[in-house]
Amino acid sequence: MKELHVISLIALIFATLYTLVCFIFFREYVFYAILGAATSLFSNSLAIAATKGKFTTEKLVVNLMQRYLFYIVIIVFVYFDTKDQSMTFATNSYIFLVIGMFSTKIGIFVYSTPLIKKSYNEKIDEKEDDHDDHVSR
Repeated sequence: MKELHVISLIALIFATLYTLVCFIFFREYVFYAILGAATSLFSNSLAIAATKGKFTTEKLVVNLMQRYLFYIVIIVFVYFDTKDQSMTFATNSYIFLVIGMFSTKIGIFVYSTPLIKKSYNEKIDEKEDDHDDHVSR
């Protein structure tokens, strides 16, 4: 379960950096970047909450439907928000939204790199070794 929280933390760091870069270079699209990242992080927290406790098929199906409905609502919101704008603005808004929505997936990819995963697993092994030393005494 700690791995899920580490992935969420990496996704939050990416979302913060992504929003900061958008704020500095693409100020008119920063709202869509924040909206996409917030949607992704909220969806991830719903998934973590659903896997805690008693895990049933009905709970999983309801959670998946809830998450995808939330994604659809956000996409429709962006459509209605940008339908009076130029096609370039609408397209760029969707691009920034989708990149923000991928923040959790980017967190997963970054976590799976050997550099991060190795150092995290080494820390866990050291804690287990320390615990084993105390138990054997």
